[in-house]
Amino acid sequence: MLNEKDSNLDPISGEPGAHPVGTGLGATGGAVAGAAVGAMGGPVGAAIGGVAGAVVGGLAGKAGAEAVNPTAEEAYWRERYQDEPYYEAGRTYDDYGPAYALGWSGGNLYGSEFSAVEPELARRWEEQRGRSSLAWPHARYATRAAWDRINEGQLADTAEPLDNDDVIDVLNDLVETCHDGEYGFKACMERTETAQLKSTFEQRMRDCASSAAELASEVLRLGGVPEDGGTVSGAAHRGWVAVKGMLTSDSDLAVLEECERGEDTALARYRRALKQALPADVRSLVERQMQGVQKNHDLVKALRDEYRLRS
Repeated sequence: MLNEKDSNLDPISGEPGAHPVGTGLGATGGAVAGAAVGAMGGPVGAAIGGVAGAVVGGLAGKAGAEAVNPTAEEAYWRERYQDEPYYEAGRTYDDYGPAYALGWSGGNLYGSEFSAVEPELARRWEEQRGRSSLAWPHARYATRAAWDRINEGQLADTAEPLDNDDVIDVLNDLVETCHDGEYGFKACMERTETAQLKSTFEQRMRDCASSAAELASEVLRLGGVPEDGGTVSGAAHRGWVAVKGMLTSDSDLAVLEECERGEDTALARYRRALKQALPADVRSLVERQMQGVQKNHDLVKALRDEYRLRS
């Protein structure tokens, strides 16, 4: 027989079955929202609004977490974690497992971007990491991966299955996206004299070219014709990099800011692709590549932040 501890009693309703991480994250999000509304009535209103928001948010968090099958998610990531782009040789699943759990427990609690709740997730990581040796800057990649899988998987579950031609169209859109990145990073590399940035942009250029080739192979396998160029918006992006680099006295920062904008666009297009009901093997490919795009984006953002501090 389960005792009260084993039954995960809900700290709000007192009923069994609560997911501690889900309830906690939901309560935090609700408290923030409630306080914002209550603040219109002054400090006391903010306090009351925060308490009310925490109750509502906590219940929503419980419902969201209960919708996730932790056993299935754990099995999914245990099988794949070593193939993820952020995996570091020598680490075990015990390092990444708590980060995945944090992501899948909170992934469907908010209708917002990961960045909006990352500070709270980072705080909770210190409380829930267990024996993991990962600091948050490394654990966040696994948390983000599990977060995205839950959110995007739920969206895909409600979509109409795509026929073969539609799948080819989705893949070709991503081929163009990768070519945009390849050409964009090349333009960035040509606009800087800083050795570190040149090396970074060159590696990212190669990553994009490799991703484009992998997607093109999948298009061929499905009987389609791969796109061989970038998009119109991508061409404008590449031209903007060159013009901006010539017009500003702080060209490295300007190029990094434009580079980040380009990576934001790439992430949006990958996320849009994952909202479609793709075949399982194609979805796996797109998910893996999107993690690489996310890693590129985060690296460019970190460099941009560094150069902003210098300016």
